[in-house]
Amino acid sequence: MATHSFIETEDLKFSAQLTKFAKALVGLFKTLGLSKADSDSATADALFMAYILTWLSENRSFAITSTTYKDLARHGDGTAVIGDIPLAPIPDIAPDSVDSNIQGRFSDMAGRIKKAPNYTTAIGDTLGINAPAAAFVPGDGKPSLSIKPVEGGFPQIKFTMGDYEGIQLQKDSGAGFAMLNVVLHPSYVDKSGMPAPGTSIIVKYRAIYLYKGVPVGEMSDVVAITVTG
Repeated sequence: MATHSFIETEDLKFSAQLTKFAKALVGLFKTLGLSKADSDSATADALFMAYILTWLSENRSFAITSTTYKDLARHGDGTAVIGDIPLAPIPDIAPDSVDSNIQGRFSDMAGRIKKAPNYTTAIGDTLGINAPAAAFVPGDGKPSLSIKPVEGGFPQIKFTMGDYEGIQLQKDSGAGFAMLNVVLHPSYVDKSGMPAPGTSIIVKYRAIYLYKGVPVGEMSDVVAITVTG
């Protein structure tokens, strides 16, 4: 199944992801071959990101309130009373600043963790660094074919199976595409229709995925190779 990046794109979700990661890493960094400095860095990044988002939210709210007050002062609303000027938010004490590129550090550390000998998918779930699997939609598939000559000069066609049963492979030896074979393995050697000795022809291939015995999705791009007899 296809996967997406494990990093959350929305700021609030990303901040929550950093917090989950940092808290879990406190008890796991030794198991994963990391240092306490790595764990402390993750904690500092999580705290700073959370603070920045809170600071940004409060200032946005103040900007809206201030703009409303300004409009009321200029245009009124039918009364002469506008009340006190809004007070700017008093920020909490900021945590220690960190270097820029929090996301880059998070991605790099997650990559190191996934290469650790003791890493497991369960640990990845605990840390929140496993990418979600996308739902398999058979009709969205499009084979990507690669081709090269193998021993005897025969064309070898390769493709990625994924969750499909195989492909319906078509061939064009110069007279247009026609059904060649149903291929149920990710590698297929075509030994059919070789040219006469001493001559060459260009053969082309294309394919469409099979799912539950039925062609689905898009036809692949055409690949071609010169075959010599």
